[in-house]
Amino acid sequence: MARSLERGVRFSGASGSILAMVLFIGAVSFVGFYLSPWSPNPNDLLVESFYANPYLNGLILFVLVLGIFYNIRQALVVDPAIRWVNAFRNSVDPSRTRLPRPPALIGAMARILLDADERGGRLSQASARAILDSIGTRIDEGRETGRYAGNLLVFLGLLGTFWGLLQTVTDVSGVISSLGAGDAGQDSATAVSALINNLNEPLSGMNTAFSSSLFGLGGSLVLGFLDIQAGQAQNRFYTDLEDWLSGITDNSSHSGGGDTKNFSDIGDAMAHLHAAIKELSAGQADAAQGVREEIKQLGRTLLEGDDAVKRR
Repeated sequence: MARSLERGVRFSGASGSILAMVLFIGAVSFVGFYLSPWSPNPNDLLVESFYANPYLNGLILFVLVLGIFYNIRQALVVDPAIRWVNAFRNSVDPSRTRLPRPPALIGAMARILLDADERGGRLSQASARAILDSIGTRIDEGRETGRYAGNLLVFLGLLGTFWGLLQTVTDVSGVISSLGAGDAGQDSATAVSALINNLNEPLSGMNTAFSSSLFGLGGSLVLGFLDIQAGQAQNRFYTDLEDWLSGITDNSSHSGGGDTKNFSDIGDAMAHLHAAIKELSAGQADAAQGVREEIKQLGRTLLEGDDAVKRR
């Protein structure tokens, strides 16, 4: 039964998740192209938003590109692990067969499986649990970097927002001060024209605020979807691996009931220890009673001897 389960498990690769990632990136790229000057309906929205603060927005796009490649890589690490497991399953003698080098994701599992194969090819329940815990920990550690990239994009977007708002407040304050210091004899048309010209600087600050928020939150949305797809690919591998390991894990009474037997042996040992302590305590009490009797007898003997001496 266990052997048939082990042979019946078929590992799912990351092709489905990679396809979903590519389609999503293609959809986002199409929207970006449609809002660009090169689309059939030219639009300068994204270009103007980018040049509102090219340094900060360039940094946001750079982090976005790095996050995209990292999440795709996180999904692709599943396939080398699956190839190694399939090579191990198909080999007659894994200890003598030239297996491919195991990837870092399953490095600990490869060593445990090869050691178990030398001892008969069966895993203990403790070894199977150690393998799953090791892979689960490495998966979680790998996904933390991708999540950090998404949070970093949100932070950069908010940083640009507050930067732009601070710039706007400063420029508006300067405009108000310039109006108060203007010529008293200046006509209304000239004053309005000067006010409009002076408002260009505060509006540029608002461009910085909204453009950075646009790129930061949009990039975080993209990385969030890619992180979900990479996590699904890794979780499918983890589930398939758990099913396969259950087929090569020794669940017999010697292994599965070992913990119960150990607990029973410990309970018996504790009972014997308790009985021995009671016997020791009882023996000590009897010994103390005997000493007390001997002391009383010695006292009576000494008194009788003293009386005999006095009668003489």
